[in-house]
Amino acid sequence: MIPELPIYPKKLNLSFNSLWGPIPHGLLHFPPETFTGNKDLCGSIQGFIPCPSTKHNLAVIILVPTLLFLISIFPLVIFILCQQYRAKALKHNPSPTKNGDLFSIWNFDGKIAFEDIIKATEDFDIKYCIGTGCYGSVYRAVLPSGKVVALKKLHRLEAEQPTYDTSFRNEINFLTEIRHKNIVKLHGFCLHNRCMFLIYEYLEKGSLFYALSVDDEAMEMDWTKRVNIVKGVAHALSYMHHDCNLPIVHRDISSNNILLNSELEAFIADFGTARLLDPASSNGTVIVGTYGYIAPALECWHWKY
Repeated sequence: MIPELPIYPKKLNLSFNSLWGPIPHGLLHFPPETFTGNKDLCGSIQGFIPCPSTKHNLAVIILVPTLLFLISIFPLVIFILCQQYRAKALKHNPSPTKNGDLFSIWNFDGKIAFEDIIKATEDFDIKYCIGTGCYGSVYRAVLPSGKVVALKKLHRLEAEQPTYDTSFRNEINFLTEIRHKNIVKLHGFCLHNRCMFLIYEYLEKGSLFYALSVDDEAMEMDWTKRVNIVKGVAHALSYMHHDCNLPIVHRDISSNNILLNSELEAFIADFGTARLLDPASSNGTVIVGTYGYIAPALECWHWKY
């Protein structure tokens, strides 16, 4: 390639040098013989082809990579939009059953089918039961994918009681709206007049109450781990009280409602009595919670604010 120079010699012979590229403007007055034998040169000299437009080359250099990039990411954009639409539709339009009840399952390493739940627990056989409360039982289930989940099933008699039914639905409403690393994750639910259950992530160590009441488990929890448990619960409560659109008050924080994973990380569970706190209202409500954990002063009153 011949460089552009401010001054060129009066006499010049560049023939047969295998040069290429445009002939500089300052050399266009030389005769064609000066450049003989350089077939890859271009310019406004007889015997040589005109040079392509610089603007055209620049446009090609910019447009071609841009088009290739857009074409390559187009399928990815379509895939992401489809996934978002599907997730939104699944969240806001759970599938109705013939009885008008609801059954909704979110993806969890593949779809969790209702039949998989029944098969994994052998129709909620007692041998899979890992805990029982006043209105429901908790089961451990291994899905076909190998993942382990916890199922909280409402007892049949309690399912007919409006109070328990409201509490169950209340927990679904809250856990489908909030996300925090120290709040138990809800993977799905079934609301049917014959079978009502929630599907949670499985937390291996169970409740904090259990861990503290069993000597071997309690010995494993040194003070560093206990402080980390307190921090985890505090972070979750701070999120609920300050980072949600409307503050959420759990109203039953006790050792029974704090679950631990294999690393002894804490997760708040059981949102059946939780409620939204509207700053514009008085927020009066009946006392709920576990005696021994609620403020002692409130145990003497019928209302708390």
